[in-house]
Amino acid sequence: MPALLPNSLITITGVSGYIASYTGLWALRAGHRVRGTVRSMARAASLKAAYEKQGIPADELDKNLEFVVVDDLSSEEQWTNAFANVDGVIHAALSLADLSNPQLVPDAVSATLALLRAAKKFPSIKRVVFVSTIWTVAMPPMHSSRVLTARDWNDEVLNIFENNLPVAHDPMLKSAAPFFPYAVAKIKAERAAWEFVKETSFDLVTTLPGTTMGPMLHGALSLTPGAAASGLKNDTAGAKSLPNQWFVDVRDCSRLLFLALTTPSMGGKRYLAVAERFDWNQVYGIYRRNFPKAQVPEDIEGSEPWAQRLEFTESTEILGGWISLEQSLVDLGKSLGY
Repeated sequence: MPALLPNSLITITGVSGYIASYTGLWALRAGHRVRGTVRSMARAASLKAAYEKQGIPADELDKNLEFVVVDDLSSEEQWTNAFANVDGVIHAALSLADLSNPQLVPDAVSATLALLRAAKKFPSIKRVVFVSTIWTVAMPPMHSSRVLTARDWNDEVLNIFENNLPVAHDPMLKSAAPFFPYAVAKIKAERAAWEFVKETSFDLVTTLPGTTMGPMLHGALSLTPGAAASGLKNDTAGAKSLPNQWFVDVRDCSRLLFLALTTPSMGGKRYLAVAERFDWNQVYGIYRRNFPKAQVPEDIEGSEPWAQRLEFTESTEILGGWISLEQSLVDLGKSLGY
């Protein structure tokens, strides 16, 4: 893929979301134009105001930022409208919110293929970047004795889910089982995308983030920052909703996404977006040190970091290093007024 020239037009799906809003900021700061998809125009003004607070003048935003409604992620027609004459696409819109939906997996694949069929209509599109998940490689607390990389796939979970194998006998499987539909939906959707782009003029990159934390740019707390922030309110909801695993700061995650679109040599690959392992007792300890007035829960007995080892040198070299868990959580707390 040739490099995107300055002032290229980029569609970022779900641009008002936690990760995507930062991705849009990276793109605007680099001199590109952004067309962001939103489910409704209600959040567009909030995002624009947030970008102004980050130092982008209002007149520049008027020229370089536009919004288009996509309220049905399986609508090829809506994606076609969103992709007209763009140079690249970053797909960060979340379509997997309801884990109890029996159609979760086929719906995820359908939405992915609808987006890619729309993108294929426009020769101007040079690359599509998808946000996937670390769980397409491995998911906690299950772990392999091998060091895993972005080239690995979580076929164990896929096999258990598709063949309805029992999990009650194994504490690790039983713990992970509620999240199997999400992992499988992401695996199947991503594999469908890799198969589809074998016959397209554009190439594909996927990023595989761990638990994403860090400061809010605008809007209400979403799942992972909300889980992390719960520890500042003497609430263990975060620990109950998200297992110990690998972490990445939202600013690193979003920058890797942007670079995945704009760096020619990154094409055709998967990239882990992870900085370090964490457990919730680490989170609580960081809060106690940095926000002594906050009401922080007691440590969780027996809580340990996820045992899975990962190798992600290529991602590290691309970014030049990672924001630490401590810095990420401190910045999250400050963004919420602590």
